[in-house]
Amino acid sequence: MVNTERLCPACMNDHGGQKICPFCHADVSAANPHGCLPVRYPLTERYFIGQAKSVNGEGITYMAWDRAHDAPIRVREYFPAGLAKRNPDQTVSVSESGKYAYNEGLMEFIEVNRKIKEAAFPAVMKVTDVFESNGTVYAVTQSIASITLKEFLKKNGDMLKWEQARPLFLPLIDTIKAMHDEGFVHGGISPETILVGRDGKLRLSGYGITKLRHANEDIQTELYPGFAAIEQYDHEKRPDRRTDVYGLCAVLFQVLIGTVPPEAPARLQGDSMSIPAKCVEELPRHVLQALANGLQVQPENRTENIEIFKNELVYAETEPETPVRPAPENGGKADKKHKKSGNGKLIVISAACTALVFLAVVGVLLATVFREDVFGKNTSSAESESSESAPVVDPIGTIDSGAEESAVLFTVPDLKGKYYSELEKDDELDKFKLVIKGKEFSDQYAKGQIMAQSVAEGTGVVRDTAVELTISLGPREVKIANVVGLDEVNAKIELLKQGFLYDNIEVLEKYDEDREPGTVVEQEPKYGARISPEAAVSITINSYTGSTESGNSENE
Repeated sequence: MVNTERLCPACMNDHGGQKICPFCHADVSAANPHGCLPVRYPLTERYFIGQAKSVNGEGITYMAWDRAHDAPIRVREYFPAGLAKRNPDQTVSVSESGKYAYNEGLMEFIEVNRKIKEAAFPAVMKVTDVFESNGTVYAVTQSIASITLKEFLKKNGDMLKWEQARPLFLPLIDTIKAMHDEGFVHGGISPETILVGRDGKLRLSGYGITKLRHANEDIQTELYPGFAAIEQYDHEKRPDRRTDVYGLCAVLFQVLIGTVPPEAPARLQGDSMSIPAKCVEELPRHVLQALANGLQVQPENRTENIEIFKNELVYAETEPETPVRPAPENGGKADKKHKKSGNGKLIVISAACTALVFLAVVGVLLATVFREDVFGKNTSSAESESSESAPVVDPIGTIDSGAEESAVLFTVPDLKGKYYSELEKDDELDKFKLVIKGKEFSDQYAKGQIMAQSVAEGTGVVRDTAVELTISLGPREVKIANVVGLDEVNAKIELLKQGFLYDNIEVLEKYDEDREPGTVVEQEPKYGARISPEAAVSITINSYTGSTESGNSENE
């Protein structure tokens, strides 16, 4: 049996008698905040309590140690703020007036965690034990090496491509559907409650206890701004399946766009979310439409359930029974000429619009770029588009048709080498109509850079002359980075940055006592090899754990 006195309370690795843990750099003598169980508290005869990792209105999560299996775990204590009180003997007491709300939440806490334990959902942090003690209830979950999705995005340029996000999120989507089929919702899906494991899988954590907040409006359950649906701000309303649809869509919005959606209450005042033109150009249209439908502010307008959302997201299917929401009275197709919007040259996606009417073009790069160019359309006139092949676009301004044409010639600048996404910042380009002609591989220009233009630099042209641009897809082959010596997460991030697909990165293991535990000891292809970004890559992780096999710590 492991000597628990030598375990770091923050990560449950052997600190070797040092004051600062050599693994996580925490002060091993630090105490838990007031109101929490103390560090090294024996919870029953089996569990050894460590550092409090998170505290919110519903309870406390501790790092802990399972003496029965000599393994690190997480322990979630039901401890609703404002209702529960910690006694000197560490038991929990409740005032007479708060007993009803406390007991309602306690029963839901038990029910949710027991269902998770019994169902063993693949993309949920596994619950291994649920028990009563100290006048409250505790849920024990496995502890795996992981980081939050929020941290993962920070280390990966704040966003992922759809090709990278798709294989990551599909198992999670299926798990949420299975949870709904069992009769309960998560109620708090966000990048902080989704963990990215060392095995490359996403897992849900941090379930909300809805009865607590409904029973007592003074109890402040944890809401994640930008990811919480509007009904979660109302104590009279219960979160349902559509609440999880909203949270998941908001997470995918941040993953694919790189920004957090505006908070739901603010969207009621001005319901719009801006998407850079580059993202609209690169993301499949059905993905954008699925997100728009799932991010409707009002629940009755939102995608009804996860299954419909998945069909729209992956297969571009629309539920036949879903009524078509009428377009605004001023709906219609955008004029070819319009004045530049004052809020930047962005394409605006409005979640107040309908399932078909959800994109509004607000000065895409220039005042005169057509929406069919942005979406890859090649039709010669806007009138030839069908309502099924392109979303309806609200008119956003016109130029006086009686205005006199300017006879002034404007000099076409050299656009080669510039990133298409950067052109929106140059007001001088308002004089030209920039059109994406196509995309080609190039060893000379990086991915996203303009590699050719139809009108040569220095040519004098009249206002609104079309300049066709060819965008580089980057080289057909890339020189693979050296990831040997990195941990698995950072190795994957480096490969993702080079354009390799997440699903094509294979993780193997090898035991080597002469190398750093948990790091990449081999990679295939080797560093310096030139291969296609779509090729398979394997990294071999050192399975040797050093003096202890307790594993690395995870973040909440």
